[in-house]
Amino acid sequence: MILFAALLPPPGVALAVRRIQKGVPGARWHPSEKLHITVGYFGEVSDRLAEELDEELARKPMPALELHLDGVGHFGRAEPHQLHCRLRDDAELSRLHKHCRRAARELRIDMETRSYTPHLTLAYLKPFPDVPKIAEWEQKHAGLEVGPFLIDRMVLMSSHRTKAGPNRYDVEASYPLLGA
Repeated sequence: MILFAALLPPPGVALAVRRIQKGVPGARWHPSEKLHITVGYFGEVSDRLAEELDEELARKPMPALELHLDGVGHFGRAEPHQLHCRLRDDAELSRLHKHCRRAARELRIDMETRSYTPHLTLAYLKPFPDVPKIAEWEQKHAGLEVGPFLIDRMVLMSSHRTKAGPNRYDVEASYPLLGA
């Protein structure tokens, strides 16, 4: 199964970003229940290794986070493929990502090598997106600020391909984030 560690935004944050999820043709907007901030992508993992990963992630309690959304952006230089909200730099969020990397390293799980860019995914784009509309949407929402908001748990999620439509996400485990 495909596994990733994520933070789920509170309902008020989900509601705030749902308001800006429009205006880009070909965008497949995430519904509120799929909004998340990935802190560690583990990829395809066996059931046995998933159990060990769960134990390893639970081994060291991490602190709760106070996060802020700060503007919007996209990934994909030549052809944008994803729209997101940016997060303000946060040392605790980086620490949580390093915690996920350490757990993966302990279990010899190869995580992706690109640098970690914290973001809240809003939509995936169909091929050949309307770049001027994306630029217009980004300019319109450049000043978006949401927060601070408290995140007091991390989840281990699985992603399952479906025959038609977007992947299904399931919460496999939950880890409380405790006070500092």
